[in-house]
Amino acid sequence: MRSVRQKRFAHWAGAMGGAVGVCTLTLFAGCDRLHPQPNAAASRPHVAWPAPPERERIELVQIFRAPSEIGIQRPFWRRLGDLVTGGREAHLVRPAGVAAANNMIAVADAGGGAVHLYDLERHRFHALSACGEARLREPVAVAFLNDRLYVADAGTARLDVFDLEGECAGGWKLDEGSRPAGLVADAARGRLYVANPSAHQVLAFDATGAVVARIGHRGTGPGEFNYPGWLALDARGRLYVTDALNFRIQIFEPDGTLVSTFGHLGDGTGDFARPKGVGIDRDGHIYVVDALFDAVQIFDTHGNYLLGFGRHGTREGQFWLPSGLTIDGDRIYVVDSYNQRVQVFRYLGGGE
Repeated sequence: MRSVRQKRFAHWAGAMGGAVGVCTLTLFAGCDRLHPQPNAAASRPHVAWPAPPERERIELVQIFRAPSEIGIQRPFWRRLGDLVTGGREAHLVRPAGVAAANNMIAVADAGGGAVHLYDLERHRFHALSACGEARLREPVAVAFLNDRLYVADAGTARLDVFDLEGECAGGWKLDEGSRPAGLVADAARGRLYVANPSAHQVLAFDATGAVVARIGHRGTGPGEFNYPGWLALDARGRLYVTDALNFRIQIFEPDGTLVSTFGHLGDGTGDFARPKGVGIDRDGHIYVVDALFDAVQIFDTHGNYLLGFGRHGTREGQFWLPSGLTIDGDRIYVVDSYNQRVQVFRYLGGGE
């Protein structure tokens, strides 16, 4: 994180100021039962924030680029064939978005023109590159809704739909000139929200593809957007929108009423420079990825800065142009785009 001004929140991050702490005190011993990664976990240093002596709030638990790194091995015959052909398992190329639910993880790989679908319970992996005759060109965002996986493709201006076996289940074309970005599902209302930066608007669809709501238009005022990007929902169904070139987060009720907004352009702690992925943990804290800072910043429900984690680099807990983010339970999935990986963190609780 670039340092400029220092902020203190004694109730959450103590006297850490604007610094980001990374501790490497003990070896991480692979306590992650859901996503086994025996070799890497045994050798990875323990990485957590904030630095001692403050109480840890966030810890790194996993990094993956390929199915085997989260415990999904290819069949023996395929591995044997690779020895002859020189092939290898599917790796992420330039991932952009991520979704996780019910032991399923989906990663939109914009650079690879595919979606990587990981079934952790059945130890299966699918690389999705087409839905029927519609090939994926630049998938940027994914979301699970009602046993379906929805994919926003910026290259084709489509939303494609797959079942959880990776089979095409339909899809629809967006308005002419659309280039979708963020995508989030509201299971309670059967809605799918899609950010359309080119129209400076967020659209809500039902499961059939019918538009049920349009939120916002271009501008700098409350409820207006300047290239909206990533999206998230909290437990109350409130919609969080990264209003990218207004350098802020805007929060809306399910009916589209604006609740609040926070953030501004700057290069200091708590400012935004290139905000992208957004997510909300179980205690209501708001996580915002900033690609220029190569970090994730955490705010309280009023938009006050609490803590940041990550910095530029290629090592554990470091980022290179991160983009999408999602939170599933206490797991925080961050797409580390130009490091060609997803890093998984755990929220340790204790915040106010």
